[in-house]
Amino acid sequence: MRLFVLSLLLALNCPAQQPQMAAKAANAHALELFQFFRQATPGNFCFSPFSSHQIAALLMTAANGETQTELAALAHQTVGAAKEIADLEALRASLAGTVKRGSVTMEMTHSLWAASPASFAPDFLTSAQATFGATLQKLPADSPTACAAAVNRWVREKTRGRIAQIVGPASFSDPAHSVIAVNTLYLKGRWQHPFVPKLTQQRAFQTPEQGAILLPMMHMPLGAFGYAEAESWQYLDMPMTDHEVRLLVLLPRNEEARKNIETGLTQERWGAIGNGLADCDVNLVLPKFGYSTQLSLKGFWQGLGVKRLFEPVTADLSKGLPSGGYFISDVSHEAMIEVNELGAEASAATSAPADPFGAAPPGTPRRRKVSFIANHPFIWVLQHDATGLILFMGRYAGA
Repeated sequence: MRLFVLSLLLALNCPAQQPQMAAKAANAHALELFQFFRQATPGNFCFSPFSSHQIAALLMTAANGETQTELAALAHQTVGAAKEIADLEALRASLAGTVKRGSVTMEMTHSLWAASPASFAPDFLTSAQATFGATLQKLPADSPTACAAAVNRWVREKTRGRIAQIVGPASFSDPAHSVIAVNTLYLKGRWQHPFVPKLTQQRAFQTPEQGAILLPMMHMPLGAFGYAEAESWQYLDMPMTDHEVRLLVLLPRNEEARKNIETGLTQERWGAIGNGLADCDVNLVLPKFGYSTQLSLKGFWQGLGVKRLFEPVTADLSKGLPSGGYFISDVSHEAMIEVNELGAEASAATSAPADPFGAAPPGTPRRRKVSFIANHPFIWVLQHDATGLILFMGRYAGA
């Protein structure tokens, strides 16, 4: 039985026409995935929900019947909705506009791999190119090792060497009939207000498992940032150059608050947190950190209702692969994040308390002086400014 093997990586940002609607659908997927990640991973994790959303949407256009219906629900799309496809195209155009302006370095790619282009339906290839910018790449037909090497070489190039390997030879048990879809995302940007490196020093960071550990902590004694707070959390908005992309940090007051906040974090609550932002003078202490997360999203997708796609008997990908017999064997995801004095670089779903967040007080005085000391676990998001699209997301809980 032939395999359709899916590998994906990471994610990025946008502005324009109606991309906000596509961003809203992608963000709904983001917060659903977050609930799976926070339960599966007690410490650090990072992921690109937009990358996962884009692959799901791409596969939706290749699927038919109940397989397509399940993928549409995962991607918060309506089967056959031309308006939603147009919104996805507008989102891609917005990302391209950000790249063109040059404030951040960003590249997102989709590629479809097969030994023969005839494996794919022509209409599917046309729509994949128009909506997702997907390119067709040729797999070596003679060797599983050569197939894996070709894909990994392409991934390394697109992620500037940050992701070294995403597939192995086992993904190509039948090279002549293997098909793979790959999505990569790379982002690098500079802070609008950089840290002074000489102020970085070892400070205590309180971890849930190890207690206090020493980490390099960046310090900005007086920075101008958007800031909001409530009884159980603080929230900081750190823009990159020209405010195209921003790092948002949600810092719970303590470990109990963090658990409650994570459990109750929804798209609506995430959006509401920033509503009380005010311009403040902030004494900022933030860890200098970098890490990656690599795991299968197959179980997460199945938990969100995608069942048929992974079963040889029930998977229906006939709109994209008309010869039949294909199914998804896995969804591989790897993302990385690095935050330092100059900026950030990234390459790349339980019942909750009634309201674990509280509300930011209305009418917060502007230019208030506050301290934001991120010396214990926090949630971070790299988000596109114009649309609110979540590009990367994660928890930092110490080295």
